[in-house]
Amino acid sequence: MNLQPLRIEAGWLMTYNQLYEVDPIKGFEGYFEGSSLLMLVNVSRLKIIDVEWRPERDLNGKYKLVVLNFVENFNPKTNEFDHDPDWENPYLTFSTASRIELVLKLEELMRTLPAYEDQRITIKRGVISEPSESYRLELIKGGVTNELVKSILENGNARIQNVLLDHKDITREIIMKFYKNGITKKVKNKAKQHLNSNRFKE
Repeated sequence: MNLQPLRIEAGWLMTYNQLYEVDPIKGFEGYFEGSSLLMLVNVSRLKIIDVEWRPERDLNGKYKLVVLNFVENFNPKTNEFDHDPDWENPYLTFSTASRIELVLKLEELMRTLPAYEDQRITIKRGVISEPSESYRLELIKGGVTNELVKSILENGNARIQNVLLDHKDITREIIMKFYKNGITKKVKNKAKQHLNSNRFKE
């Protein structure tokens, strides 16, 4: 049995393929089992496309397609980048019993899926910047607190200081602190712009 022909767009890598040119009919149940039938990865867009058949070996089942955003983590042991997909929050899901419809959807997605932007604060590709990334997560979870502002001002890098200045709960008092003591001239200038805005101007 031949593998299903598929037009692979530039930038996409097929990392796993057990998608065969066969439809779910009696005697071919073995072609519709396993955790995945097909997996496609695009590193520049930080996207994974995963295809399963569910329920496994059930001829009345359907193809289940999931698009996931992922982030990269540099692995110093292998000197490579590990992919960490967000299975909890799929970007898109699609299901169909038709192999032809699945192929059309796959080819469409490879052409049109937008890139995902890694929101983490990194030193370089795949390497987290600490403690600034921890501050960012704390800001998301608990909002703006005096203790967090103090930590970001004393130990945070320019990226997390800018993130804080853009927070919806920022106050003039906090902005003044970064205008005086921001880590870079750009941070201080951003704080100055905020102070001169209608929202914070005295």
